[in-house]
Amino acid sequence: MIVIATLAWWSAHPIVVGSARRRSGEARARVVGRGALDCFARLDTLVVDPIGSVTVGELRVIGVEPLDPEHDRSLRWFAGALQHGADDPVARAISRLSARGGATNVEHLPGVGVLGTVDRHPVRVGSPEWIGLDGVPDDDWAQTVAVEVDGRALGRIRVADVVREQSAATIASLAADGVQVVLVAPGDAAARHLSSLLPGATTVAPSERPGEQVVDDSVREGAGVATVGRGRSAIVRPVTGTVAVSDDLGTDVPGVEMHDVAIHHVATVLRLLRSARGRVRAMRIGVIAVTVVGVAGLLLVPTGPPELAATAATVLALPVAVLLPLLRWS
Repeated sequence: MIVIATLAWWSAHPIVVGSARRRSGEARARVVGRGALDCFARLDTLVVDPIGSVTVGELRVIGVEPLDPEHDRSLRWFAGALQHGADDPVARAISRLSARGGATNVEHLPGVGVLGTVDRHPVRVGSPEWIGLDGVPDDDWAQTVAVEVDGRALGRIRVADVVREQSAATIASLAADGVQVVLVAPGDAAARHLSSLLPGATTVAPSERPGEQVVDDSVREGAGVATVGRGRSAIVRPVTGTVAVSDDLGTDVPGVEMHDVAIHHVATVLRLLRSARGRVRAMRIGVIAVTVVGVAGLLLVPTGPPELAATAATVLALPVAVLLPLLRWS
């Protein structure tokens, strides 16, 4: 009985970790590193790289501005058709504006744009200055390209990484759970944009504080910190006592590795992990209680069938003590 109780005690942690992975759904969360559950239990601050977490992580068209409203359809068609097959982020965003057309003689001019022929019409897509239009200045959040067909400028297209539709509500729910979200924007323009769309988060521009300093300052203030980001970027690398949430942690960083670090998936996993240590403790308390009762029963009942019955009851009760804390865990 003591051996079984010992196994039940030590199985509590891997059972909770495995259960959290199953309950995380499509995010497929995997807890990495010793002490990670302890860090998640005291978590109250998320320092987030917003690209790919609160944003979709790829450029999308956010504005089509024809010089003549009657040319809106042509602007979309010719620009999208010319950009099909290109592998840069701006081209991929614009290519979604139309089906694949008959683009030929396509030539890419690095830093300028692309030119070619679509259905026998010469087309250029690139910097507004190259097309001969005044352009909205590019910044660290959005970019503008202009489109010319048959030697005539048709208008501009603006692309940017867009905020996920779930982000605002998720950040508000995290705040209600006592978790502050700090967004470390890639630039000043991005910081202004994120601040306007996500007022529930604290947005920090790199000109104010870099991500590493935000983490260090939070730790010095006594916060329980988790960093969130894609890949093994600097913001994902935690200092002592913090954890990381990423789609690629490696083996030496404590935290949770997820298939998708979209902020709503991160929030779901964090709700599980913040209470995981309590589940482990409840399991082990149950194991101790059942074992104590079982040992007392063995000492009090006479030898023979009653002793065997007490041992069997204790052994059967141990799995119940381990699994009971997992009921209604969400």
